[in-house]
Amino acid sequence: MDAAYVNVFSRLNVEWEWLCAQDGNAQRVCGWLVETGVLDAAKAPEDLGALLDVLEERSLREGHRFSDVWLDLLLQHAGRGEELAARVVVQAMLPAAVRMATRSVRSGEEISEIHQVVVAALWQAVRSYPLSRTAWKVARHLQLEMWHHTSRDLKREFTSAGLPLDERLAGELTARCDPAAEVHASLLEAAAAEAGLVGGVDGARGELVELLVWALEQKVLSHGAAAAIADHYREDAPDDRTAAQAAGMSPAAVRQRRSRAVRQLRDAAAAQWAAA
Repeated sequence: MDAAYVNVFSRLNVEWEWLCAQDGNAQRVCGWLVETGVLDAAKAPEDLGALLDVLEERSLREGHRFSDVWLDLLLQHAGRGEELAARVVVQAMLPAAVRMATRSVRSGEEISEIHQVVVAALWQAVRSYPLSRTAWKVARHLQLEMWHHTSRDLKREFTSAGLPLDERLAGELTARCDPAAEVHASLLEAAAAEAGLVGGVDGARGELVELLVWALEQKVLSHGAAAAIADHYREDAPDDRTAAQAAGMSPAAVRQRRSRAVRQLRDAAAAQWAAA
């Protein structure tokens, strides 16, 4: 393995171990989290490394809604000059940076230079994170910012040498670098299957399915109404005539049922979903 590659990431890990060994660091971060109700004081670990492990494990179990809370809280402190808060976020995002660095290497490029660029991009994404942004999929937004800085700097470094940068990596990287998002997608797939909502949960459809699952849990929609929406708004959806024949209804009745379901969903959930 390239020595410089080891140094750029292992140096951060060594520094992290040093921070974990310093008295008071875990207590400071726990104080922020306990004060805002993210953690129970009785269950807060006394070690900084163990604290980050607890946060990441809960993020894997509970999805981005939990990670949004603690990442946004730390970013708010980082934005007010708390270096320790910024460092915790950087450590949390380091696995994503490693994956991004590995997938960003092109033939003819120096691996060590690529990794230096990605680490610098990670720090920049954390330090420049907009404090006014709504806390929604924070890890994903950090990764997008990290990719933005990485791609810009790699273009500046290597385009002059005639080395192309594949922009399609942006979507691949952000989809694969967020463990909480991956677990959330798996849970959503299971919930959709249990509810009988077919058609996948990728991209924008995932947000629709998540909304429909919520509507079923809150009893805003019946299963039939939710299925009417889910079946229509998918890539391989049948036209209304085909759907009507399968359901033993007229095309007009199918459209009417779907429109009624959309109105119910909009009236019950639009304000809450928009706020989220």
